[in-house]
Amino acid sequence: MTQVQIAVDCGGTSSKALLRVDGESAARAHFTNAATLSGYLDPGLIGATMRQILEPIEEACGAGGLRGLPVRVVIAAAGFVDSLRTTFREAAEAAVSTMFDGAVSEILVVNDGVALILGHQADGAVIAGTGSNVLIRCGATVAQHGGHDWVASDDGSGFWVGLDGIRAVARDLEQGIQSPLRQQFRETYRVTDAEVQAQFRSLAVAGPTMKADIARFAGSVCAVAAGDETARAIIDEQAGTLARLVDRGVRQSDITGTARMVLCGGLMGNPLYRKAFTDKVDDGLGDADLEVHWVTVRDGLPAVSAIAAGRRSWKRLDLGERAPLVVTGSRD
Repeated sequence: MTQVQIAVDCGGTSSKALLRVDGESAARAHFTNAATLSGYLDPGLIGATMRQILEPIEEACGAGGLRGLPVRVVIAAAGFVDSLRTTFREAAEAAVSTMFDGAVSEILVVNDGVALILGHQADGAVIAGTGSNVLIRCGATVAQHGGHDWVASDDGSGFWVGLDGIRAVARDLEQGIQSPLRQQFRETYRVTDAEVQAQFRSLAVAGPTMKADIARFAGSVCAVAAGDETARAIIDEQAGTLARLVDRGVRQSDITGTARMVLCGGLMGNPLYRKAFTDKVDDGLGDADLEVHWVTVRDGLPAVSAIAAGRRSWKRLDLGERAPLVVTGSRD
């Protein structure tokens, strides 16, 4: 039977979605939405946000003559954690019963890192964007290393690269040094030299966007790192802390021979940062008789799409609290 498959990848600041019909043969459409189920979302808004993400896709199905076809939805979000499983279940159950004219056969919600492992049939996933996380298969389950937000960890993330860069700018300002990082700071935040200190204070105000606002500077640090020793030292330090998490996770796992690792996130999209990171992992595992095969992806949408299409040929895992949440509808 013809089936509509909807894959949603929720990033820290927005969501991307792909609509396909029977693996894209009849229809294929992309959607971008400012709403996201990741980041600092009030749990009370999960249901409304899920609807906000799915409503444009629902409208497209109606306009495209797809109304009444069975719908399978897979949503990946960093915000999907075990403590919110009940809240996500209630939101998915409401969506199943009211959206797409009752044609939803299944909504599956999965953590974004787990989705990368399952969708790419990988041994592990390393995410380095605004935040960071390392997930590695260990026996029949998946072990997490880091990924507890910036207060506790987020090693090697855009937040920490950006914050280290901003602190370097503050030192340059105090010493009267017109460094490449100081220039990048003015350009990134669109401030004059006289407004730099005020921008420091603005960035320090805690709020829903603080982490992302600070992480914005990570790209600027990477942009000058090839020719600036301070910026390069920041990249090397942060890439090294993240690499050590991978080293520890791989050594605690039962992976032998070759490890297939997926890299995702804005920082991993930067060639300089990615090379610094992979070199440090390879050096750290030099005595482990293990070859790491790196797979770099722009975002999690291809992995989520593979899950939505039903390609589940990965090794069966006992994911425990990391298992996807599956809510079935009345449509078979």
